[in-house]
Amino acid sequence: MRTIDKDQAYIKLESRYTVKPNSDVYLTDVAEIYCNNPSVQKFLESLKVYKSKNEEIYEFVSTIDILSKIENQRDNIDVIMIGEPEVLIEVKKSEEKSKIFEYFKVLVVCLVLFFGAGLAIIYFHEDVNMQKCMEKIFYIITGEYQKNPLIILIPYSLGIGIGIGAFFSPVFSVKSKRKEPGPLEVEMDQYNKELDEYIIEKIKNTNKPLK
Repeated sequence: MRTIDKDQAYIKLESRYTVKPNSDVYLTDVAEIYCNNPSVQKFLESLKVYKSKNEEIYEFVSTIDILSKIENQRDNIDVIMIGEPEVLIEVKKSEEKSKIFEYFKVLVVCLVLFFGAGLAIIYFHEDVNMQKCMEKIFYIITGEYQKNPLIILIPYSLGIGIGIGAFFSPVFSVKSKRKEPGPLEVEMDQYNKELDEYIIEKIKNTNKPLK
């Protein structure tokens, strides 16, 4: 019996893909593909792995689904799957976004964060009696008692704002030659990954797409 030589292909799935309703999703849309054989490469890139419905929902395509589709059409490909075990498919209609509304949302978020952070700092200082601490520090340094020593309070207040900005903004990063993400961006990326994992698990447990 003659053994069929198989072409080896590497497929790396992405974690998420957004598509419009009633659209086809091909393997090249949701994965990076590499194969030495150009015909196999072309076949894999043009392989349809999902057809979106006419509604905004979440679904997912797993590596098992992709391997099954490949095996059903070609039996001479040795596929090695790397990357994510599933890719989350978000079916979403394109929206016309108003720039004025987007700026308004950014302004509201900035105001909420500004006043929220300000209140948190005030509550912290009131709880530890920061005014008395500053007065005592001023007395230790100068030997004189002064209520509300502004020469210490003003630099301290400015330092809090500059410190927060330096911590959360990559602009102040010491490694300015490389565009490294700030802590807030890292937390947002981690949040998005955990959200995608939660949605996929929810779909698996309910056995139906989420709307």
